[in-house]
Amino acid sequence: MPYALNLFHDQVGAGGSSARPLPAARRMLYVRHGRATINGRTINADEAIYCGEPVTMQASTDWSQVWRWEIALPNAAPSLLEGTNILSSLRMSRVITHMPLLEGSRWLFRLDQITSAAGRMATAISIPVPASAACWKGPSTSRAWSPRATSCRATPGMKPGQTL
Repeated sequence: MPYALNLFHDQVGAGGSSARPLPAARRMLYVRHGRATINGRTINADEAIYCGEPVTMQASTDWSQVWRWEIALPNAAPSLLEGTNILSSLRMSRVITHMPLLEGSRWLFRLDQITSAAGRMATAISIPVPASAACWKGPSTSRAWSPRATSCRATPGMKPGQTL
């Protein structure tokens, strides 16, 4: 069954909070700027959290930007965050057809950063499992999902290169 990898940008201004939780999904939330409270946990800039449960978000600074990657069914309505002083937009959606993502399987979502010298391409990454990719920083892509996850719990303070 094909799935889509969606990237959302959620901006939360001073005093902003979600009106209702986003439904449960396989998602990674990365705080690009500022600081945000996600499901009651404060996540600082350049940190990420994996959430398989419903998600609520609140401002912890004057302005925060959160990049949110989700796995969803292709052509499903986008899960836009709604609430006070919040702007949410779907920035990318790509259908994944090359991976055997079986219903009920446990997946791993890796947060990697790829960097290289200006004007050069980063070295290719080899992942020994079926994987799909999205990028948070760098000239190449590197977000991997696989059916060998150990957990689907939220992990605050996750850093690039660290896995669940």
